[in-house]
Amino acid sequence: MQQMTAIMPARRKWRDGLREEFFPRDRRRDIDGLRALAVAAVVLMHAGWLSGGFVGVDIFVVISGYFMGRSALMQDPFQPARFACRRLYRLLPALLCMVAVISAGMLWWVLQSDRADIALNGAYALVYLSNIWAAGHVGYFEGQALAYPFLHTWSLSLEMQFYAVIFVVAVMLPRVRWRLYALLGILAVSAGCSLHDHLAGDGQGYYRITDRMWEFALGTLIWMLPRPRLPRAVANVAYALALCVLVGACVFYVRDYACPSWGVVFPCLAVVAIIMLPHTDVARVTLGPVSPLGVISYSVYLWHWPVIVLANYLLMFQVAGLTMAGVLVVALLVGLLSYVFVERTFLDYEGRAGTVARNRGALALVCACGLLSAGLGYVSYTSRVH
Repeated sequence: MQQMTAIMPARRKWRDGLREEFFPRDRRRDIDGLRALAVAAVVLMHAGWLSGGFVGVDIFVVISGYFMGRSALMQDPFQPARFACRRLYRLLPALLCMVAVISAGMLWWVLQSDRADIALNGAYALVYLSNIWAAGHVGYFEGQALAYPFLHTWSLSLEMQFYAVIFVVAVMLPRVRWRLYALLGILAVSAGCSLHDHLAGDGQGYYRITDRMWEFALGTLIWMLPRPRLPRAVANVAYALALCVLVGACVFYVRDYACPSWGVVFPCLAVVAIIMLPHTDVARVTLGPVSPLGVISYSVYLWHWPVIVLANYLLMFQVAGLTMAGVLVVALLVGLLSYVFVERTFLDYEGRAGTVARNRGALALVCACGLLSAGLGYVSYTSRVH
């Protein structure tokens, strides 16, 4: 009886810890639900089961812009070192781990011609220039994309490039109003670039930060817009319509509607509407239950594509059907492990470490990425020479 009494508090503590980890009180569960929808759309598209899964990237982009508005542009005064450390601890450890593991697992046995491109793609990914590499090497919707396990990091490069722009804006413009004007200018110029590339039929605009910046800026501007005060029923209807737009775009869009395209506008505006209408009944019963997937979405996104590529290499045929379902389960489990043991570990350290230790850790992460990037660049060079 005493043993059972001792076990019960331990179980309760474990259960409460699990609930706090995947249903945290300090986060909006509907936004985590949006992340879940986004990563599910991308993963299912890469599995060949969803035509418009690329909309997931647009969802991620607007959400990233929204959180940058809170952590950078709305801060007065802006704390550049704290901002940079938080971003580096959030993004670098899991990326570094993924690139290191996949490189070690693939580069020694793939064909020499493939090794050169894979290593170079990994080198660019670690310095957040993967979108530039991809624009010059491979179309995102082409079959040859299956040869590159780091191709999906192009969107992470866009995100870090946007962070760099926001960092400069926040440092150079101390007043929130000036930052608002800068954002409006960025939105207008980027929308113009996207429209130009759409009319010109330039498919490489899909990878360009100039064609995507307006989506980030749109998310950031949410903090500077007045919150709508709608009756509960109206808010629920508006939320449901916005969610239907997102799901419909993921299901029915084809590659012609991918950025740069007018079709991107609708899902982006739908994300804005959902973020601006918190705590609705529709959110609680739709996006809320899937929010745990949103919590681990970064790690799942990082690992799903390399796992798919690796499966195709090992099995020597294009994976589909039940085999693909098994591969996705493996990718989900690997993403969960990455979140628990890598992503969460470094974020916890960043939260409790002192200023000096935190800054040194961030510098060490940057140096580690730089060294591995240089090493992969050397592997690529020697593979081409020989």
